[in-house]
Amino acid sequence: MPSFWSTAPIVVAAALVPLVAVRRRRALVAVGIGLAVGAAAVRVLVAVGRSRTLDGLPPDSDPSAAGTVYDTLTDVLSTASWAVLALGLALALGAWPAGRVAARRRA
Repeated sequence: MPSFWSTAPIVVAAALVPLVAVRRRRALVAVGIGLAVGAAAVRVLVAVGRSRTLDGLPPDSDPSAAGTVYDTLTDVLSTASWAVLALGLALALGAWPAGRVAARRRA
């Protein structure tokens, strides 16, 4: 349950930003880029953490077993980060041309 309470304010803020923004399209693009960058950062940190964890093992331990345990423990986090990365890119890439089309219709 702690993961819900840590992500709930982010989801609420991401949903409210376009509603209160003067330029909604730009806000949607910014939210999408922010989600994508945040997800990419999480993915990089998981990879760096795996590397540092395996490098810090005692010499008599099995690195493949430790890697398997680490991958098992971070599998949901890795999958979620790929999903949020895809969502962020889709949001940014979908909102960017949508504003251009709307601007052409008004002109």
